[in-house]
Amino acid sequence: MFSNLRNTMFSNTGASIANDTLLVQLVRSFLSRDLSRDAKTLGLERPNASSCSTVITLHGRLVGMEERRTIEETVCRVPGVRDVVKD
Repeated sequence: MFSNLRNTMFSNTGASIANDTLLVQLVRSFLSRDLSRDAKTLGLERPNASSCSTVITLHGRLVGMEERRTIEETVCRVPGVRDVVKD
């Protein structure tokens, strides 16, 4: 599934052709997949995400710094994300 989205987002030259809507969908998929694998993050509430020019803004309540760091690291691994900020 992720390889298909990745192929949609990048051309053969590696140039990003992602739009913000697709990028937010990919971020949500990564968060669901990655946070459900770890017992520490299994019950965490997922933040809402928006994107403007491939910069992801996370919206919502984060309990602690470790949770925030885990979520930000996950989002930064998404192909096409330029930066992550917290609203």
